Amino acid sequence: MAKKKTRKNYLKNSLAQRRQRVFGRILTGVRILLLMGGLIGTSLLLILVYDAVTQSPYFEAKKITVEGCRELSRGRILKLTGLKLHDNILSVNMKTLQHMLVADPWIAAAEIERTLPDEIHIRVRERVPIAIIDLEGLYYLDENGEIFKPAEASDKARGPIVTGLSLAGFDFENPWGSRLFRSVMEALHLCRRHDSVIPFAALHRVHVDRDMGLTLYASLAPYNFLAMPMCTPAVAGSAEGGISPAAIKIGFERYESKFNRLRDMISYLKRQDGFLNLQYVDLDDADRVVVRPSVAGQAGIPSITGGSGTGSGRRKEV
Repeated sequence: MAKKKTRKNYLKNSLAQRRQRVFGRILTGVRILLLMGGLIGTSLLLILVYDAVTQSPYFEAKKITVEGCRELSRGRILKLTGLKLHDNILSVNMKTLQHMLVADPWIAAAEIERTLPDEIHIRVRERVPIAIIDLEGLYYLDENGEIFKPAEASDKARGPIVTGLSLAGFDFENPWGSRLFRSVMEALHLCRRHDSVIPFAALHRVHVDRDMGLTLYASLAPYNFLAMPMCTPAVAGSAEGGISPAAIKIGFERYESKFNRLRDMISYLKRQDGFLNLQYVDLDDADRVVVRPSVAGQAGIPSITGGSGTGSGRRKEV
């Protein structure tokens, strides 16, 4: 009799447990539905709030400022971003606009900020071209040694042309690995110093020879040797006042020392009342400086050896 009673209690307990589990599942399902309903309701509320805010005239852009553009115009910057007055500033994706700006080859970096309730500020940092490099086509070279875009007739920037480098032997991934390229960059940076003996504005061309090194072509008019602030480079290939650029051979290495020797030579020529319209200057030898006056325009003008009359065009060691 005891065994049957125990079995009956066991069946009752088992049925009660099944009912409890079913009820628990129903309760869990109701809770999930309520949670999902709450999330959906909250999302809809947030969407309504977002739409209300991003369409509110209170947050319309009344002022858009652009800073840092030189090569690119303000209109070009705004065209790149697509921003217009009366756009809602809260609907603008700043990261997307930033990526759109730096996609332009002239722009190295960009920042975009909001000022509530109605202003957007754009700041760009443009690349600074210091030369136009000839690699079976003309390309801009910036101050960091990066070739960033082809040179086009519509571009406002000008600069000295770098010739003599081969496209076949040029490593775009690591140009600094080339001795020739490092030499070009060192010479350009020396010319860009505010007190350089060859002011950047006077530099027309940098020619590279794999065996002989660098030769600079610059206007050696007397006024070019005054200390002057760094300025926009001259149009490549031009000559000021009808004076042809002089060829200044600097070879490889010790460029700062060679620039100083050129400064000393010019000082010497001035003390001798010499004429600075030179055709050729050789600074490659550490023990001497060889100069050759220009043949053109020498009549009746004192030569670097003193006196007057026609220039002989002969070399002179200083």
